[in-house]
Amino acid sequence: MPQRECQGERQEVVRFLVAARQCEIEGLKHLLEVGHLVLSVTGLVHHLQRERGASNLFLGSGGQCYGEQLRIYQGAAIEAERDLRARLAGWLGQTRCPHGCARFFARIATALHGLGSLPGLREQVRGRGIAFTSVMTALNDLIRDLLAVVFEAADSAADPQISRALVALFNFMQGKELAGQERAIGAVGFSQRGFDDSLRQALLHRIDAQERSFEVFAAFCDPESRVAWQQVVDSPHTSELERLRRIACTRNISDVDGVEMAQTWFSRATYRIDAMKGVEEGLEARLKGLCESRIETAGLELASADEPAAWVDGAAQAIAGPFTTFFPNEATQADGEGQPLAAPLSGRSVMDLVHEQSRRLQAMEDELHAARQALADRKVIERAKALLMKHRELSEDEAHRFLRQTAMNQNRRLAEVAESVVSMAEVLG
Repeated sequence: MPQRECQGERQEVVRFLVAARQCEIEGLKHLLEVGHLVLSVTGLVHHLQRERGASNLFLGSGGQCYGEQLRIYQGAAIEAERDLRARLAGWLGQTRCPHGCARFFARIATALHGLGSLPGLREQVRGRGIAFTSVMTALNDLIRDLLAVVFEAADSAADPQISRALVALFNFMQGKELAGQERAIGAVGFSQRGFDDSLRQALLHRIDAQERSFEVFAAFCDPESRVAWQQVVDSPHTSELERLRRIACTRNISDVDGVEMAQTWFSRATYRIDAMKGVEEGLEARLKGLCESRIETAGLELASADEPAAWVDGAAQAIAGPFTTFFPNEATQADGEGQPLAAPLSGRSVMDLVHEQSRRLQAMEDELHAARQALADRKVIERAKALLMKHRELSEDEAHRFLRQTAMNQNRRLAEVAESVVSMAEVLG
């Protein structure tokens, strides 16, 4: 084959390799935008969690306490919602949709629909014209819809490090949400001066589910976040909360201590959740830093293709330039002063680039598998719970207890039992 034709083919090969790299950069830019949106979501979720707890304490005490705090928390949640809506405004003008955007946008639409019902709900709470259980259900559903936005972001991420960071953040947010539900349930129980079986079981379920979420978080987070979380676990406020948990789960509350203990519970639980917010902010900073770092590195590699010194073997060598940093094993020559020069791009080196790119992408896919498996487990568990709730008329807590108890009895993973439930439902139609 003539030399000119060989060079043309090599140039074409490397151009497609660079195009693949450019696609990665576009995906990373999209993830950075998603990361900014996730920050707004986490802020709103935090304020809604505080509003939910204060609403339950206000209603459970017959309006005796937390009226002013409730007003403050509602105001903060309204501001956070405005911030999220402002962030969302720019998304509708996008001309192209990266992978996973259809589900991502659908989740956002569901969350926005839920946010539309908040003004009426708040009015009912202020007038004490609604039961605490209805407030809990409404805000739990809304927060779940907001967390689903973060879940879809993690599920669509194609970069292993960023995917792991998103999985860690999502599971930590899920654990924090369960802690918020625990705070709200405890506030009701203490303010009513007693926990019936239903409230006590709901409390135990939230405590147990928190632990599982934090275990997944710890498996995927960075070392600094793991240390920060351990500091929260070891804090005096957590120890005091454990003492109040034991009281809630083992004995009735006296008429004298009820409201006072409710305020103490809410205060200790809030200290713990606010400390969790600090860990959450660290995870968010880690995610943002990863996106920016990966974009900068990939951009510098592509920019090096425009350097005149890279043109050694025609245009193909210039296009291959970005890969010399990523694939350091490529051969180099040196000039008279000992400075490295790019070697001529032979047919063999083009094949090396192709193989290296393939190996790199496969390594990324292998690393992504663990993160996606954690998300897949959660998907199948939620699906199994929904099936049990529909066909056996169970509550969500009861469906989860059924799956957990079955897993313990059969010595299997919870996700495996959930998969069996889903499979059986599909077989039976």
